Amino acid sequence: MTTYSNPRMHAQFDDWPSGRHRVTAIFAIEQSNRGERALRITSNPKTGKFNKPKKTTYAVKARIVDGEDGKTYIANLTQYGHISFMESNLQYSAESVHPEQPGYADALELFMEHPK
Repeated sequence: MTTYSNPRMHAQFDDWPSGRHRVTAIFAIEQSNRGERALRITSNPKTGKFNKPKKTTYAVKARIVDGEDGKTYIANLTQYGHISFMESNLQYSAESVHPEQPGYADALELFMEHPK
């Protein structure tokens, strides 16, 4: 299992790769009565305006985290009790950790800290 750290509710990257361009990317955790979900907003390299946000599905809790590989991930505590780590493109799952697996307690700690 990859080690994750720095759980937070908001992150901004001013040099985010987008095709052959570098843009501004903003990650945020949206909270509602349905739970929490991540969204990513990128700037249009031609106009500088922000594009429509990309959103994940709702989870019980969600956090923006850093992987030991230097990449940004979205951690979701699902309604089924396992923790899913999604790549920053918000399309692919990087890995899932279930309660009976080693490392679950460490991953659960990501949601217990007071995020920034």
